Amino acid sequence: MNKLDTFLNMKLLPLSQKMRDNKYMSAVSDGFTAILPITIVGAILTLLSVIQFAPYQAFLEITKLGMIFGYASKVTTDLLGIYVVISIAYAMTKKLGYEKERFFAAIGALVIFLLLLPTGAAEKLEDGTEVFVKSAISTEFLGAKGMFMGIILGITVPIIFSWFIKQKITIKMPAGVPPQISNSFASIIPIAATVLLFSIIRFGFEQTSFGNANKFIYTIIGEPLMKLGNNPIAFITLILVCQILWFFGIHGHLVIRPILQAVFTPLSLMNLQAFQQGKTLPNMITYQHIGTYTSLGGSGALLGFAILMAFSAKSKRYKTLGRMALPATFFGINEPVIFGVPLVLNTLFMIPFIFGPILMFVIPYLLQVFHIIDTLRGVTLSLGVPALAYGWIEGGFPILLVQAILIVVQTVVWLPFFKVADKQALLEEEQEV
Repeated sequence: MNKLDTFLNMKLLPLSQKMRDNKYMSAVSDGFTAILPITIVGAILTLLSVIQFAPYQAFLEITKLGMIFGYASKVTTDLLGIYVVISIAYAMTKKLGYEKERFFAAIGALVIFLLLLPTGAAEKLEDGTEVFVKSAISTEFLGAKGMFMGIILGITVPIIFSWFIKQKITIKMPAGVPPQISNSFASIIPIAATVLLFSIIRFGFEQTSFGNANKFIYTIIGEPLMKLGNNPIAFITLILVCQILWFFGIHGHLVIRPILQAVFTPLSLMNLQAFQQGKTLPNMITYQHIGTYTSLGGSGALLGFAILMAFSAKSKRYKTLGRMALPATFFGINEPVIFGVPLVLNTLFMIPFIFGPILMFVIPYLLQVFHIIDTLRGVTLSLGVPALAYGWIEGGFPILLVQAILIVVQTVVWLPFFKVADKQALLEEEQEV
């Protein structure tokens, strides 16, 4: 145990701190967080437009609400690559220490993103004739497929931009010129140089078998990452790291969130688009597997534990804590339990706290493998959506039922450990009396 403690304190904790403080990873995390309203609005309106209930669909058809709801996805989730590049570039420029220039760097990153999009679009008419528009911009890489390029450009363009600012290779205006105009002119050379550089890069990729930079990035980076994301062992490893960090008092989800967002958000978006089109959901694991399953009751899968404390505790300490924490835990907020028990460095509860979330993933994943339930729709939801309602949104009644079963499983898993702790707390209270 001493060797394990030494390893965790000397190796794992410093590494997690470095990851959390890493400006590149934190910029990606901040960028994804900033566009959360866009993804939530797009996902919810998409869900509202495709709920398969005949009277409801008839109502949408009569009122034309189905068409109205459908507009949102075209400019939200279908264009997520654009929002990703702007948001990450904005955050990255701030991390580099150039707050005044972050708007211009973000616009520059958007220009480069559009510059690298392939041109030319083919469409087959009803009579079978294929029409090719050479000057049209392809929409293939504006959504999920373009997110990987968006992340890369969101980081690299601000680095290039800030280098020019740091070296003072800018157009300097007289002292009396308003700051808005001065900052705009100062950005001309950095943006021009960046556009020229990436124009050369675009030309280079057009000479290769890939045809364009986006296809290269998606093939070399995007597809392997998505295969990794659909690997249950990789997902379990990330959850294990998250829970170990939580055990030592570090917000594990904040540490691994940039990885989760970069790898699993495109998978979620693909499932959502497939759901909207009535197709088979392609990805077995999405970002929503965390909120629906592994964090049912917050990180640590604590809802069952909170129920035990609230309704079966004999000690005043755990009964009071359970009744106070249960409402928050039902809405996915775990801090009252984690720091109220506390679970940090509490070896008695270490096993269910660290390995419980893994079990919460394994059970529904196996149900997916054996085609008992479908994978999740990939609807982006904010913190605070209650358990069961979360499951219904992500997969209808079957997923709601799975969540209910998992809550029972949580209760069973936590029960033997809780009984020991509750008995000990009761003895302590009797001794005090």
